[in-house]
Amino acid sequence: MQNLDLTNLVLGAWLLVVVIRRQLAPKVVRFKMSFFLLVVLLGAASVGDAFNKQHLQITAQQAVLFGVLSLVSAVAFALLRAWSYRFWVNADGYVMRQGNWLTLVWWIVGIGIHLGVDRLWTGSSVTLMLYLGVTLLVQRGYVWWRASRQYPAEIRANAALQAERHHDRRHRD
Repeated sequence: MQNLDLTNLVLGAWLLVVVIRRQLAPKVVRFKMSFFLLVVLLGAASVGDAFNKQHLQITAQQAVLFGVLSLVSAVAFALLRAWSYRFWVNADGYVMRQGNWLTLVWWIVGIGIHLGVDRLWTGSSVTLMLYLGVTLLVQRGYVWWRASRQYPAEIRANAALQAERHHDRRHRD
């Protein structure tokens, strides 16, 4: 279980550093889910490995209780972080977003709580990647929703830019 625990911590720390740096910098609002779905799948595989190969010993009731509480926590902290963002329209007509010190605080508190409970529950960090994937996916969706409500006409330019970049990427290969 220690190798899986270390892998989750290293990957989780790397992902957090990258994500937090990006969330504190001004960025065009986009709604790309594929990366976050990949993180969710990697996290689910990690949890599956902990049960199947590492022989994680918990009851079904404990798994359901922790799963529900972890999901509620992931969603709640995603909404709080997205709520802390500032939105504006740049000179090119794109809706921009940027997190602030409160975004960072919500990350620290949310991850701290999750890691603490995960340690108590499993004695490891086996659910970290799954938690990160879910919380980032929810946050991205809520950021898009907030930006769309605040700038309904301008967000169309963001969607067009995203579709254009996706089209260019697919035809480059």
